[in-house]
Amino acid sequence: MEEVDHLVHERKKAQFDVDSMKIVWAGSRHAFEVNDRISKLVANDPVFSKDNKAALGRKELFKNTLRKAAYGWKMIEELHLTEEEASRLRYFVDERQYTELHWVYFCLTSFYL
Repeated sequence: MEEVDHLVHERKKAQFDVDSMKIVWAGSRHAFEVNDRISKLVANDPVFSKDNKAALGRKELFKNTLRKAAYGWKMIEELHLTEEEASRLRYFVDERQYTELHWVYFCLTSFYL
């Protein structure tokens, strides 16, 4: 999937340092770097695609969400993501409705074991 920056024209017209504003918006340079890295990881992985989400029925949406959650957990383990990075991954996948309770109360405990 090719990355498309829809705001490139507007950023060029900005009368302030756009990169500095990104850091302010994120809260810190560290938070910006984590957000940037994880958002690109999710955006560039076809498994996390949301292209057909609106066309899915409830049952298909449920299966799709579970598939993405399982794949996301596998990525967390394989890439040795921190708790902060795993949280951002869940945020950017943005299909937590069926799995949030499991992620928050059961999966995160493995970070502390």
